[in-house]
Amino acid sequence: MMLLRRRMHALVGAYTRLGRFSGAVLVARGDRVLFTKGYGLASHEHDVPNTPATAFRIGSQTKLFTAIAILQLQERGGLGVHDPIGRHLPGFPRGDRVTLHHLLTNTSGIPDYVTTEGFTRVMGAPRTRRQLIDDFKHLTPLFEPGERMSYSNSGWVLLGEVIERVSGLTYDQYLHRHLFAPLAMHHTGLDDGRELVKGRASGYMSADGQVTPTPHLDNSNQDAAGALHSTVEDLYRCDRGRHRLLRSGSLAELVRPHVESDGTAYGYGCAVSPGRVESSGGTIGFVSISAGYESDDLFVTVLANVENAAFSDIERGLTAIARGEPYELPGGRVFVTVDPAVFDRHTGRYTMRYAGRTSIMDVTRDGDRLMVEVHGLARTELRPMSETRYFARMKGEVELDFRPDGKVTLNWAGRDVVASRE
Repeated sequence: MMLLRRRMHALVGAYTRLGRFSGAVLVARGDRVLFTKGYGLASHEHDVPNTPATAFRIGSQTKLFTAIAILQLQERGGLGVHDPIGRHLPGFPRGDRVTLHHLLTNTSGIPDYVTTEGFTRVMGAPRTRRQLIDDFKHLTPLFEPGERMSYSNSGWVLLGEVIERVSGLTYDQYLHRHLFAPLAMHHTGLDDGRELVKGRASGYMSADGQVTPTPHLDNSNQDAAGALHSTVEDLYRCDRGRHRLLRSGSLAELVRPHVESDGTAYGYGCAVSPGRVESSGGTIGFVSISAGYESDDLFVTVLANVENAAFSDIERGLTAIARGEPYELPGGRVFVTVDPAVFDRHTGRYTMRYAGRTSIMDVTRDGDRLMVEVHGLARTELRPMSETRYFARMKGEVELDFRPDGKVTLNWAGRDVVASRE
């Protein structure tokens, strides 16, 4: 046990020293915590360290809690997942054809408001859920409901509205009363970023040993799609106590692979593969992942307060150590100087698809720097590792290979994505 902990600490410590991680981790098998520890600072301004009790924004891990709430309301007879949304949201476009199941599986065809051009320019201002819905409800549908999958935060905002209308409680009140309180998740909740939350981390970007605060994201812009904060300890409590929140049939529906796209199978608010259930999130200043492994009752969670942390690499490494499998300690990347004229070969607008959702990536030259902006994320620098291979820090670590055929192969937080130039 002691050797296991030393290996896990050596792994996460190596990422921390390289500037590739700041946050907290927890590894458990069944009811036994094998390893948990905080790394780096929760607040650089006040020199406050991260600990296992530090609260981090968890981004899209919020969706799992939203899905659990919907399934609870179904068990209580308030709704059915195959209800048309018009039954609960009268007047919503195509409300007779889009169902709650379509929202839960990202198969509604409703465009994702987060990836629309200009979202980063308005994300700092508070908005009501009604304003969020008004922004996307009249957008042209991407496809007919159920035709395919396209990851969409918009559907989860609608689910938050359904939860409120059916339960008579606010989204925040419902989750606290029916999810967090029963599991003693006392450090999990929704906040607007302005209230005091004890132990909450601030979000940063990291580059070459320098840490800078990220732009402000008002939490109202994430709502039921990504607005929760939590701790590694609370997420472990949820993993162990989920059976207390839902009946066995609902638990099976939560993690059943309802739909598949681009190599990703999706349940309700989680990615699923044989023997593994993953809930992950990325938002301004934070990235996170929680993974459960059925065969050996293993649970691993990594919460980071640097937006470009190697969170998925760390989760895979910790899992390998826990299972006695081979793993590698991280190394530093080597950057080179490239003639800026070379950058002109790579500039342009690219489209890429992940989990069925098409995203736009603009690559531009800014003097002697090559820049990249994926709509919905902040613009950042592409740092050359060769004339064709580059590294960027945006919602995790990204390595990009510019190919002669005008396409770009991206390894994004451990996942392979191909982008094509328009």
